[in-house]
Amino acid sequence: MAKRKELAKDWRPILNGGRGSGVHTGSVNLNPTAQNAIALCRGDNGLLADWIGAARSGSVRCCLLLIALGCGAYGFTVGLRNGWEMGAYVAVKLPLILIITLLLNGLLNGLLGLVLGSGIGFRKSVQFLLTGFAIMAVILGALSPIGFFATLNMPSSGDGSGRFAWHGASLLMHTGLIAFAGITAHARLLHYVREFADSSRAGTHAFFAWLAGNLFVGAQVSWNLRPFFVSPGLEVEFLRNDPFNGNFYEAVIVALKNVSQI
Repeated sequence: MAKRKELAKDWRPILNGGRGSGVHTGSVNLNPTAQNAIALCRGDNGLLADWIGAARSGSVRCCLLLIALGCGAYGFTVGLRNGWEMGAYVAVKLPLILIITLLLNGLLNGLLGLVLGSGIGFRKSVQFLLTGFAIMAVILGALSPIGFFATLNMPSSGDGSGRFAWHGASLLMHTGLIAFAGITAHARLLHYVREFADSSRAGTHAFFAWLAGNLFVGAQVSWNLRPFFVSPGLEVEFLRNDPFNGNFYEAVIVALKNVSQI
């Protein structure tokens, strides 16, 4: 407990009109959300500490906004291969995946944190998860140009030759990039989980339990909210009529088999 109080005392707000954080705005007056986004891209430790400790007002609102913008931008590039309509659908659904995962795993992560002896309760575990998703969204926003140009260079989804193979390649590429963003974002928080926990060992165990749970739940939620990659022969629609038929991992195995045809 003494360690937590000491940490809370040392965590000072560092963004004050762009000063003290290395964010140089010059004569341009940026709103707090823009300043926070810039500081987050710079890997500002003070900002993360304030968000995790809920010491900065508006941190939840800022995290949700970053999730909507970053995941929305990347989601548009995912669906664009099947047209502008599908791009708009996925731009809405990708942030929705993170919000649903936050709601489903918020209580589970708090329970795991207590069971594993970290001492991190429900409220703090949700704050960790929300901050991690905001970092993930920023990474995905930065990766959106890669997804966009990769989509432009892929054959049209309506091409008869190798369309299943290219559909599988698109699914695997975007799945890999999203997993990379999620793991990188969580890794950024490992230090803070260890500091907040009653012991570094318990914090590490809780962290990897959270990571595994978030990856598993996020993957299955994405399957239930499909389509993101419209399978050849199927129509563009916001949701499928059979959301609980099959699972994400079956789709990945099928995609791997199809890619071997390229």
